[in-house]
Amino acid sequence: MCGVPASNLCGAIGLGVALTWLNGLGVESVMDHETVLAAQARHGLRKLEGMRFIGTAPESAGVVSFVVDGVHPYDIGTLLDSQGVAVRTGHHCTQPLMERFAVSGTVRASFGAYNTLQEVDTFVAATERAVNMLRA
Repeated sequence: MCGVPASNLCGAIGLGVALTWLNGLGVESVMDHETVLAAQARHGLRKLEGMRFIGTAPESAGVVSFVVDGVHPYDIGTLLDSQGVAVRTGHHCTQPLMERFAVSGTVRASFGAYNTLQEVDTFVAATERAVNMLRA
């Protein structure tokens, strides 16, 4: 079979379909959309007391990583999950770097071409509820 494992044929086809879809939207358009979503998320989260954003590079695409003083990232993630909001928590494969900067872990929300501004608002409201519940 030409040295290509047959077990990855579906993956190769899926990648091709995904690239066709992405090119149809326009890579620049997708990047702009993700930047707007992340900016709205940061704007909404900024009002939470003790909010600290990790990785604030202007070209960070649709990724928002943060910690909230006095609240464990895993607890925020668990409460967001219970509200139907998916985030990642922990070290995100950067434990040595986080140790260097004394960060025990983060909450990371990733936004993509398929997300909406309404979903960002839902994420912000759910995060606010989670943090308030954990501080009560």
